[in-house]
Amino acid sequence: MDLFFLTITWLGSLYVLAPLSLVLAAKLFSSQRYTDLLLLLGGLAGISFIVHGLKLLVARPRPPVEGLLVAMPSDFSFPSAHTAQVTAFLFACALIFAKELPPREALLLWSGLGMIALLVGVSRIYLKVHYISDVVVGLVLGALWIFFLQWLLNAYGDRGMV
Repeated sequence: MDLFFLTITWLGSLYVLAPLSLVLAAKLFSSQRYTDLLLLLGGLAGISFIVHGLKLLVARPRPPVEGLLVAMPSDFSFPSAHTAQVTAFLFACALIFAKELPPREALLLWSGLGMIALLVGVSRIYLKVHYISDVVVGLVLGALWIFFLQWLLNAYGDRGMV
C-alpha cells in the first residue's frame, strides 16, 4: 500500500495538476470553449489561493509523527491543499466533459473522478501528513469552489461577461 499511496498522492500536487491543466486549457481554447477554460483554470488557481490563504490564517501544525514515508511538508496542515486541488480539478473536468456524454457514461466519469479525489485525500492521511479534518475540509472546499465558479460563469456568461 505504501507505493500505491506514495504514487496517488502526487495527483493532488500542482507539479502534476498545473501542466495537465495547461494542456487541457489549450484544447479548450482551440475549441473556443472559453467558459470551460475559465472553469478549469479558475478552479485550480482559485482553490490553490483559497487553501494556501486558509493555511496561513488557521496555522494548524502538521501531525506530530515520526518515521514518515515522505518528507513532512513545510507549510501548515489545514486544509489539505492536495485534496482541495485535485477535487477542484477533477470536478471541473467532470463538469466540462460529462455534458458531452450519455447519462450512464457521465455517471461513470463522475464516479471515477470522485474516487480519484477521495483516494488522494486518503493518501494524505495514510502518509500521516494530514489530519482527517484537513482532508474532509479540502474535499468540501474543492467541490464547493467549483460549483460556485460554475454558477458564477453560468450566471454572468449568458450576459456577455465571459
